[in-house]
Amino acid sequence: MYMELKEAVWHISDFTEEIQRRYEEETTVKESVHFNTVDKWFRDLEKKGVHYIQRVAEKKVYDELDVDIAVFIMEKRSQKWSLDAISNVLSANLEVRPFPDLKNDESQVLSEAQVMVEMGRKFEKMQQEFEERMLHELDLKKKELEQQLLNRLPKPKTDQEIRAEKTDIMISSVRERYEIEEKAIAEWNTLPMEQRVKKVGFFRKEEDMLKRDNYIREYVKKHFEDMVR
Repeated sequence: MYMELKEAVWHISDFTEEIQRRYEEETTVKESVHFNTVDKWFRDLEKKGVHYIQRVAEKKVYDELDVDIAVFIMEKRSQKWSLDAISNVLSANLEVRPFPDLKNDESQVLSEAQVMVEMGRKFEKMQQEFEERMLHELDLKKKELEQQLLNRLPKPKTDQEIRAEKTDIMISSVRERYEIEEKAIAEWNTLPMEQRVKKVGFFRKEEDMLKRDNYIREYVKKHFEDMVR
């Protein structure tokens, strides 16, 4: 009969990475420890009969209970505690795993198939977390690029700027029209006299103002349209 796995389990190398991560989360201190050192800690605990490590196919596997113990040991070692001193106070501070009854040893052995299932679940969880993190980073990068593009675009004009531009255009248009009218009058004055005057009675002639206005109007219309084009 096999124990039912309720939590994720690790082999020694992955277990060592996990306890380093947990230690950093709890203490904000990044501490490096070799898996051989961690293995020695737990071998020492077993030799002293303090804590038992589960086996699968005669290989040690570690779970959350072992994580708590390893982090506790790391904290005490950082305070210069000896392994003997840590062993003496461990059971008073944390839950420890009892040693299996030799008469019913199989009840304390984990199924290798169960371990593989749990390790597969752990891998899927890690993969999901990685994908979520990558999607989050991609989303941040996308927003950053969008903001950079927006910063490169010209800022929209204010109502005041739009009104000022319209006023400038209107003033410029009036000025151009006035200049064209001036040229039209100058050209009108260069026309032969008989084209510019009309008879008034039998003996008097005067400038034909209606003809003059029509000439100027047509001149302005023609040249103003050419200028707009």
